[in-house]
Amino acid sequence: MAEKKLKILFEEFNVQDSVSYIVVSEFNLKPNVLKAEIHGDGSGIMILGLNGEEEKLNKVIKRLEEAGFQVKELVKRIDRDDDLCFHCGACVSLCPCAVFSHDPETWEVVMDTSRCIACKACVNACAVHALSVHL
Repeated sequence: MAEKKLKILFEEFNVQDSVSYIVVSEFNLKPNVLKAEIHGDGSGIMILGLNGEEEKLNKVIKRLEEAGFQVKELVKRIDRDDDLCFHCGACVSLCPCAVFSHDPETWEVVMDTSRCIACKACVNACAVHALSVHL
């Protein structure tokens, strides 16, 4: 069983097409929409989480691209500049997905980037701008 998080870009011409419908009806997968934004010009972005067999997930990506969506697999979404970070913990309390936690021995902030949904709450909370999110 594999897990993928996909960044899906859409334009005004396909904003009405349903990514979720394609994933469910054609591939029998349960999509988890982690983030979605539609801009004023009709374009937008969706962050979609999927679990399933690797081959099936790759077929989903190909099918969405055939439907006119730009699809990119998100492997690492968040970066931390360790030279700037002083482990204050502001990010720990604000992250809705528990990406950040304190190491019980050192009390340094550790990250589990696989949990990130790119909401950018941590970026806004970081006083020294040590965090950045890449979509």
